[in-house]
Amino acid sequence: MSAASADAKPQTINLEDLPLPQLHKIKAQLEEEMDGLTTAFSHMKQAQATFRECTNCIDAMTPDCQDKTILVPLTSSLYVPGKLSNIDNVVVDIGTGYYVEKAKGDAVKYYNSKMEYVQGNAKTIQDTIEQKQASYRGLLEIM
Repeated sequence: MSAASADAKPQTINLEDLPLPQLHKIKAQLEEEMDGLTTAFSHMKQAQATFRECTNCIDAMTPDCQDKTILVPLTSSLYVPGKLSNIDNVVVDIGTGYYVEKAKGDAVKYYNSKMEYVQGNAKTIQDTIEQKQASYRGLLEIM
């Protein structure tokens, strides 16, 4: 790396100097980025709701549930009857088809940590969306 490139400052382009067709391209790019970020934000919220539902299901397993008949999913459309024989441990999906048996308290901690992680990522995405929206509004004013 030469000394000249180490001291180089990033160039800024004044949007007011760009021709209208280039501004339309920038506008389309911003719209596409905002759509992608909005989709990612929606997926984060869905994941968070799923983890919350998992903790609710664990909390619903009380001693009254012992030996109750339940439906056990084998596939997304095939269920078989089963009995809850152990309400102290649950099987947790840790991703990519792997499952781990955990104590109920440990499973709730696991899902809570997942919810916090997803919430942090969702906040980052939301902040990025807000920045893109501000840029978009500024671009529309210039256009």
